[in-house]
Amino acid sequence: MSAIVPGLGLTLTRRRKLGAILLGFSVILFAVLAWLLTRGGIMHGAARLLSTRGLLFMLFVCVVGGLIWLGGILATYAETSGRRWPNQTKWMHRLFTAVLCMVIAVPAAVATNYVWVTKGTLGHVFVPRYKGRDAVQHTPVAGSDPWKSVPRVNMLFLGSDAGADRTGVRTDSIMVASIDTHTGDTTLVSIPRNLEHVPIPTSNPLHKIYPNGFYCPNRGTGHECLMDALWTEAGTNYPTLFPKDEKNPGLDTTREVVSDIVGMPIDYTVVIDLAGFQKLVDAMGGVYVNVPAGGIAIGGRIVNGEIVPGSITGRVPGGYRKLNGYQALWYSRSRVENSDDDRTRRQRCMVNSLINQANPFTMITKFTDVMSVARQSITMDIPQDHLDAFATLVNRMKKGDMRSVNLSYPTIASGNPDFAKIRALIKAAIDRPHTTKKPKSATTSTSPTAPGTSTPSSTAPANPISDTASSC
Repeated sequence: MSAIVPGLGLTLTRRRKLGAILLGFSVILFAVLAWLLTRGGIMHGAARLLSTRGLLFMLFVCVVGGLIWLGGILATYAETSGRRWPNQTKWMHRLFTAVLCMVIAVPAAVATNYVWVTKGTLGHVFVPRYKGRDAVQHTPVAGSDPWKSVPRVNMLFLGSDAGADRTGVRTDSIMVASIDTHTGDTTLVSIPRNLEHVPIPTSNPLHKIYPNGFYCPNRGTGHECLMDALWTEAGTNYPTLFPKDEKNPGLDTTREVVSDIVGMPIDYTVVIDLAGFQKLVDAMGGVYVNVPAGGIAIGGRIVNGEIVPGSITGRVPGGYRKLNGYQALWYSRSRVENSDDDRTRRQRCMVNSLINQANPFTMITKFTDVMSVARQSITMDIPQDHLDAFATLVNRMKKGDMRSVNLSYPTIASGNPDFAKIRALIKAAIDRPHTTKKPKSATTSTSPTAPGTSTPSSTAPANPISDTASSC
């Protein structure tokens, strides 16, 4: 009985008072844990336990709770052993007690290790933001509604593509999510990776090198100063321009330039490398999306405007289907047969699908896999103790509208972008009223797309502002 509930067995011995104390302490401890985990839903509970204080509490529960449990078993053993028992009976009693101790000690030790590993992992994931030039604009507060006084939060998502064949970090995916904290309405803005002449704020040291925007035609074809090269330019080519205490000038410069492009402060930034994205989708159990008819090319290389024969190594099949991490990665990044416009649209569709299909129970059951991916591949400047507030925000996003702003050609010419037009389009999308009934999404279908059925196509005319689900 003491192995099932700490101290319960002692209540039937001479040391019933000690048993009652251990039992009462255990009940209070686990009641607090259950309250923290279930109050407001499992997503909120997990977010609370992943905060700094939550992880310390979990360490306390695992270590102190485990010791109390073992102490209760050993005390019960001492009270129930008979001095006049035969030696064989005494050894059976000892062996049985040892087995019960192992049954409790091993899971407690494993749980303690998981909490300790998680604490270390989150120390790598949550990276403090450099505040020498700009600071987080909007932060949640304590209370039942942490976003009550914050009308809007703007988050920057960067997909990095660093590899052996590349120098430094290339931000191949740049997306801003502007979130209405009250309705959950989200405006997704994909910044074209090949945008030229992007403005560098005067406060950024790189402005001294490029006072008229990031542009360097003298470097030749293949080495143009495009948007996705900013990180390397600041962090690899000109790191000495930045203060010594600035640990990541490439990331900071990218964020500041994006903020200038969209005309809004960037409150938080999340960076994930592409290999990590693949592992994250696998850890989540896959994701359902509507793949355009004909499928999406895997691999592929273009030379002189032509696809190199044999460079396409496979295809993501067309139709509504569940994609694993590898397929989801190529669905999001492939452009050998399509345009950047089509690719950025698919990236917005992927974000929409991941948000709507994120299953808290699945994430909990595959927690160690998610933690492993996070440690290797994800960094963010969201304060760890704000996770509970962001769980509230994610739940609202699930109920809100998700809109897309298309900045690809012909809406915006990447070689000579109209930044005033970009900001006007974003403002128009944000100002659209909330709709109580969501448009039917292609991703809600339960059957594959039949041959000949209309699906989103890269050849369709660009629509500057659209409902994200409808375009997927």
